[in-house]
Amino acid sequence: MPIWPQKDATAGAFFFKGIRPSLGKSTKVKGFFLRRREAAMMRIMVVGAGAMGSLFGARFAAAGAPVLLLDVDAHHVAAIRTHGLRLKELTGEEKTFRLEASSEPVAWHPPADLVLVMVKSYATEHALRLVSPQSVGPRTLFLSLQNGMGNAEILSRLVGEDRVLVGVTAQGATKAAPGVVRHGGVGPTFFGSASGSSPDGISDLLDLFSAAGLEAAYCPDIRDLLWHKLCVNVGINAVTALCGIDNGTVAALDPARRLCEAAVTEAVAVARAEGIDLPEDMTARVLAVAEATASNRSSMRQDVEGRRPTEIEAINGAVVRLARKHGIGAPVNWTLTQLVKIRELSYGDG
Repeated sequence: MPIWPQKDATAGAFFFKGIRPSLGKSTKVKGFFLRRREAAMMRIMVVGAGAMGSLFGARFAAAGAPVLLLDVDAHHVAAIRTHGLRLKELTGEEKTFRLEASSEPVAWHPPADLVLVMVKSYATEHALRLVSPQSVGPRTLFLSLQNGMGNAEILSRLVGEDRVLVGVTAQGATKAAPGVVRHGGVGPTFFGSASGSSPDGISDLLDLFSAAGLEAAYCPDIRDLLWHKLCVNVGINAVTALCGIDNGTVAALDPARRLCEAAVTEAVAVARAEGIDLPEDMTARVLAVAEATASNRSSMRQDVEGRRPTEIEAINGAVVRLARKHGIGAPVNWTLTQLVKIRELSYGDG
């Protein structure tokens, strides 16, 4: 099994398709209007080139940016090196992208301008330690589009808070086979600074997204969107993983629905204690996501069924830790966390 598993995205990202934060004109990107020469000024290293990492890598490469995919899945890397990265588009068309790829640390010169971090949350620190110091410079930005809470803090400790960006995306993709990725959905990407102040290079990064045909925006209040996404994962992932049900069943079955609502209600209370003002109808929004992605298998369910580590500590576990900090009870999230951890610890029992 790869040391740092990667994230696929087919469900939770649906939630962000209808969200449009209040943004200044200078921060919003919508189209294909910038020159390839501008995009090529940024060199991109993707850490965790699973479905989503490969999708973004392909889009940036098509815009003219040099891209290096780093992934410990040797079969995936070998397929990309031999045949190129094959991307099955939403239209049914298949495109092939010739990208640099490696399953070992590489001294990449000149250094990367952007390190896009797409591994599972529990693998963040290990994955970053495998990035060659010669491949990054003092102005390299690190952008996390991962699930859960705590990724920005890990990256900040390793590389310095002033260079860390964290965000959410409504793009969706799944890995169909080694070297083959299927695009699953289109939507905006929002990101902001871990430190609260805009680092140098934001304009270049927005130019890159635009040249790649990816809608993106810089959000000074990115924590709001991180909590929106966390609530979706809190309400759906553990329930589907423990019960072996599709997303839609969470909304369809009354016991699952009530469990989801209870977990999200606790998360909303913790968010408000953290200074995040989530909508009053947050539970209804999460259930709407479950209904809209009814046939999907959540990433945590896939992990449990594949007997892989889950991101439970960065999702429901994060709610529990932050609740404890504020003296708030979160018994539902605590119970869900313990139950998933029991499943993980019993993988070898047959």
